[in-house]
Amino acid sequence: MRFGLCTDIKKVKEVEELGFDYVEGKLNQLALWPQEEFDEVLKSFSSSKIKMETACLLLPKTMSVIGDSYNEAELISYLKVAFARMDALDCKLVVFGSGKSRVIPDGMNYQEGFKSLVKVTRLIGSIAQEHGISIAIEPLNRSETNLINSLCEGAALQAAVDMPNVGLLADAFHMRKENEDLALIPKCSPLLHTHIALKEGRVFPTEACDEVKEFFSALKSAAYDNRMSIEGKSDDIKSDSIKALRVLRAYA
Repeated sequence: MRFGLCTDIKKVKEVEELGFDYVEGKLNQLALWPQEEFDEVLKSFSSSKIKMETACLLLPKTMSVIGDSYNEAELISYLKVAFARMDALDCKLVVFGSGKSRVIPDGMNYQEGFKSLVKVTRLIGSIAQEHGISIAIEPLNRSETNLINSLCEGAALQAAVDMPNVGLLADAFHMRKENEDLALIPKCSPLLHTHIALKEGRVFPTEACDEVKEFFSALKSAAYDNRMSIEGKSDDIKSDSIKALRVLRAYA
């Protein structure tokens, strides 16, 4: 397996020095930079040994894709810039978490919200397909959104969208927060991508523990052997990264 860190891509040199295999950039950040700022950051990758292989945070927090606030023209305009910048970075996978963007508004039932999300995910997938980009649906815990909170719901959305470049992500933190059975991982596989952080405090997995061991065991049952990004909090990035990478590589 290969391991990355979710962070600002301006820190690519730091991420490389910490020993990660790649950096997972924040798309809703880099897509909104002025072109001059993006061009400067892009230059830094020419001398880096690692790349932005994946991206998280597909949509800006202020952009809603369900209900009366949804503006399709605005979404399309944003995605064209965002995916063009992924192209420039040779990044071919983006995570569709963006919990605030996919909230079912008051007055709308679940079925209507789900159908709306299917439609907009197909639109995102279609534009992404033009760039050879895959979309990884990320189930999020209920404190972050009210739609797609479990791996099975994510798999249902994937099936409803029914596009070859739209798949599923398993996130250890969100699954633990929702008390999900990790045996669902092989049942909902294959996976496109994975994220990890510990349940308590959403911190880096700096020590061997059952929580990490069980996640890897479920992934091995699903024959998953691709990327895993740490998406968590740390008060000491350098120390915690070194410890976490040692733990993750031992379980891989």
